[in-house]
Amino acid sequence: MKTVLIAEDNQHIRDILTKRLEKSGFAVKIADGGYAVLGYLRKNQKPDIIILDFFLPERSGIELLDSLKSKWPDTKIFVYSAHAEFETRLHLFKDHICGFFIKSDGNDKLIEAIKKEC
Repeated sequence: MKTVLIAEDNQHIRDILTKRLEKSGFAVKIADGGYAVLGYLRKNQKPDIIILDFFLPERSGIELLDSLKSKWPDTKIFVYSAHAEFETRLHLFKDHICGFFIKSDGNDKLIEAIKKEC
């Protein structure tokens, strides 16, 4: 079973993504802040995929993306943000992420992209 780490501070969004991913056959782990993401990765087996919100408590998505890719370069990361303007900045990280998805667009495209990646 493939594992997805959801790095999201919004409980409602975490719950929705967890239900959708578990229904699709994934094991789901949760981190509700930037330090929680790094702590999880230090203590546990690396997940197959990380869904990364760009506005997490403690560390920004860009800081986390840098840390994740320097320490775990083969990690597949999907950015899931409420802020579409970050998509224009993410061209700097295009080699580090598998996709960028806007929360207001729903989660169908994100879930499908994760299924294809695994």
